Amino acid sequence: MSQLKINFVDFWRSFNKTDNYFYHLLSSKYDVIIDEEKPDLLFFSVDYARHRQRDRYQNHSCKRIFYTGENVRANLDFPGSIECERYSIGKADFAFTFDHSEDPRQYRLPLWTLFINWFSLPHNDNRDPSYLISCDSLLRRNISPKERFCNFIFSNPSGERINILKSLLKYKKVDCAGSLMNNTGHKIKGRGDQKHKIEFLENYRFTVAAENSSFPGYTTEKILHPFSVGSIPIYWGSDRVSDDFNKNAFINVADYDTIEDMVENIKRIEENEEEYYAYLREPVFVDNQIPATALPQNVLSFFEERVLC
Repeated sequence: MSQLKINFVDFWRSFNKTDNYFYHLLSSKYDVIIDEEKPDLLFFSVDYARHRQRDRYQNHSCKRIFYTGENVRANLDFPGSIECERYSIGKADFAFTFDHSEDPRQYRLPLWTLFINWFSLPHNDNRDPSYLISCDSLLRRNISPKERFCNFIFSNPSGERINILKSLLKYKKVDCAGSLMNNTGHKIKGRGDQKHKIEFLENYRFTVAAENSSFPGYTTEKILHPFSVGSIPIYWGSDRVSDDFNKNAFINVADYDTIEDMVENIKRIEENEEEYYAYLREPVFVDNQIPATALPQNVLSFFEERVLC
């Protein structure tokens, strides 16, 4: 087994260098070690703290790889760092992002793919993301009846979240268990990537699954979490979400002229058990096939054919 030296800089606070998607992916083929001095591959992300640790490697021969779980673009051409109001993005040789791009240096790896337990890892509360969803729970849907109507778990009011919630509340109570618009008297403990949230969603027929912004391809775990426990996502965000997920398995706010029209459809589903179960019987993915670009073997092929060659 060939040795591969890698390092990670400028990631989020709880990022673990030896327990993350890229470490486990590359370890499936290589003897991977963390080398902070002379890595073969340097991974970095959106630098909100502006530590710019990546700059230490400007004169190194390592390949620089940008990954983002945020709705931001990679810097593949500007020679220096791009300094935005809230963050800094360094120059990369290759990138893994949400974007649908024809650039051969870029691979589309939306955030939701990192929430799947591709590598049969044990649960770890300290990993980020912590709770990893089994492929089986996505390919064999849970269609058991749910006692509660709808939940809303968010910490900030970005995008259309508040408008969706207000329209739903005119019809029926929505349980808000995050810090935003909380009406349950308690807040789901832990981070949103931990098991506490998943266990809460299991009780609901619907889950508001709204991104913090809308951009083609920007699809996160917001839609994946309810899918994994048999709750129908009420989705707002990417206008290309159906490239990833079966459009007949969820409620897409963009399919309606108004949010109020969407709520009227939810009323019909609530009053028609057969229509409700029709959504649950639909596969999460088109033809019940996980998109090819999300499969680890294809991500690994990109590394071997483009990055490591």
